[in-house]
Amino acid sequence: MVVPNKPSTEVTALDDRWTRHCVDRASRRALMWTVVAGAAFALQFVLVLVWSWSSPVALVLLFFAAAVLWTVTRRRPVRLPEGEPWIFAQAQWEGGRLVVLGSPPLLLTVRVGPLLRGRIARHRRVWFVPPDAAGNTVVTFRGVPRLITARVFR
Repeated sequence: MVVPNKPSTEVTALDDRWTRHCVDRASRRALMWTVVAGAAFALQFVLVLVWSWSSPVALVLLFFAAAVLWTVTRRRPVRLPEGEPWIFAQAQWEGGRLVVLGSPPLLLTVRVGPLLRGRIARHRRVWFVPPDAAGNTVVTFRGVPRLITARVFR
């Protein structure tokens, strides 16, 4: 199955192949990190309790496992509204916020790192779901298989 590198505006966001691909990748990534954290905890458990080996390595493994599990469980799932399609628009950064040049223009607060911010600045294209009553929306970008939550800045 060939996965497109952008969402489709012809079907609802929940039925889109790009959306399913992004959700599947996020699920696999969360599962992988959970398995790594579980393995680190099990190794720490074996080192300390079975072999009576006291070392800073065991403490580092314990803190690593706790930090990864805390991060994975703290993440909130992306909620897409039913029946809403992806909308394509031009975008640009202004003052640390993403300006979606549609009708009406939206000023979004998006949490992304500097690499993704640079990619967005170069491509200047965004797909988004219309915001709900609370101002929450989801954005995605071409070639970036992530669904990113955003909030309308008022």
